[in-house]
Amino acid sequence: MRNTVVLCFMLSVIGQCSCVESTTNNHPIIGVLAQEKVLESDPQLNTHVSYIAASYVKFLEGAGARIVPIMINKTDKYYENITNHVNGVLLPGGDAQFDAPGGYSEAGRKLFDHAMKMNQAGDYFPVLGICLGFELLTFLAANNVEHRARCFSYNEALPLQFTGSFFTSKLFGNAPSSTIGILGKENVTANFHRYCLTEKNITELHLDEEWQFMTTNKDSDGLKFISSLEHKNYPLYGLQFHPEKNIYEWKKGKVHPHSANAIRVSQYFANFFVNEARKNAHKFPIEPEERIHLIYNYPAKYTIDRTVFEQCYEFEI
Repeated sequence: MRNTVVLCFMLSVIGQCSCVESTTNNHPIIGVLAQEKVLESDPQLNTHVSYIAASYVKFLEGAGARIVPIMINKTDKYYENITNHVNGVLLPGGDAQFDAPGGYSEAGRKLFDHAMKMNQAGDYFPVLGICLGFELLTFLAANNVEHRARCFSYNEALPLQFTGSFFTSKLFGNAPSSTIGILGKENVTANFHRYCLTEKNITELHLDEEWQFMTTNKDSDGLKFISSLEHKNYPLYGLQFHPEKNIYEWKKGKVHPHSANAIRVSQYFANFFVNEARKNAHKFPIEPEERIHLIYNYPAKYTIDRTVFEQCYEFEI
């Protein structure tokens, strides 16, 4: 059920009551996109299986959402149906290639297009891209023009460097001062990427006309890269770092910050995005249809010995 709050104002001057209705969805469901396996992510390669790292699922569940896995290699009608019935989409990190037919990027394109259409029509629909998903967002916004720079910020945790738009952004504008202090001073953002988005990249393609970046970092060679951005008009957000790893990934040898403060800031990002998803009333038409789409229908496998992830969900393609 949806909780509806009615706010009434008594306008004493004219003796009228004006009511404004605000709807909050307290049963948000978020779609998480699967992706094809590549050798780097799983040495026991099975090209007939796609996967979702369970840390992304737990990340959102911990903030009060339920999860629908979004499969790859499906029709446009499938992706339209999904976006009509979930309250937001997360594009996870990984190793998928943007030019692989029928895979992660092609599905991401269809989801992105539907999300843009909904937002342009006034239907509030949030999308969050993390790491590869962050890169995919700008790739799609640039009409599939490859603009990433090679860089190396892999297996390291960093504090964020704030830009002028940080404090007025949707993503950070209402963040508690304690959270901002942690993000700016402590090594709490886990970085695992070999591609970067730079200010030069986005200005050359005029992406800065619709997107703004709020934080930057430098890779091991001193290259300055964008570590968070958002669309200026619509609820589309990108993080180059991995907030989910702080809480749910424990691979030995990987730099996953597990301090209390690292957990705190990761939970901020999860809560922010799930609260964004509460702002639309999308839902499946009947409960049995909702049930068959939920992630609960699939087992999470313990995959730490063969992947960088503690657990994964695997799906037949």
